[in-house]
Amino acid sequence: MNKKVFNLFAAAVMLGAVAAGCKSTAVREDLTNPYPEALDDPEGLRASGSEFDVSGSAVAGGQWADPKAFNTNADADGWTPADPTGNNLGMPTIYFAYDSDVLVASERANLDKIAAYLNNHNRLGLVIEGHCDSRGTDEYNRALGERRANAIRAYLAERGVADSRMKTVSYGEDKPAVAGSGDSIWRQNRRGVPVPMNMPPEI
Repeated sequence: MNKKVFNLFAAAVMLGAVAAGCKSTAVREDLTNPYPEALDDPEGLRASGSEFDVSGSAVAGGQWADPKAFNTNADADGWTPADPTGNNLGMPTIYFAYDSDVLVASERANLDKIAAYLNNHNRLGLVIEGHCDSRGTDEYNRALGERRANAIRAYLAERGVADSRMKTVSYGEDKPAVAGSGDSIWRQNRRGVPVPMNMPPEI
């Protein structure tokens, strides 16, 4: 190999290393603090949420809700809503960062509460809805919503909730929590919604 070819080869290797180093640094920074709006909750998404009591029933609309009190509108598997009022027994919504299915630290405490509640109510199942903001194609958002729902499902399974007690569904961008566009609205629509369900006796 002559000197000119060697120098060209060496320069190419160095450029590749620099490019790889830049990309690697960006990834590391993203993983360290990828989505400050999700970690720090500057929009106060938590401030208006209902309180959730892991030891007994949950507060729903200021009243104590009993999951056994509801038994209507069975789905195809015979699961019925534990709270058809839409308050989901006060279970908190789980928020995600933009274009991500990673569970950030600020959401894990709420997931731990949901797991504890389900482990105290072993006849209760959970349908986990995955939602996205309005950016992206329908197909992409449907897949992202599914990944978000599955991330919640996997986390709860690690906390002792049997997988047979959970189902997932993705709505993509079809069911926004808040209509419109803009960062504060998109932030509220990137979410996973736990919907408690009464399971049929055979499960």
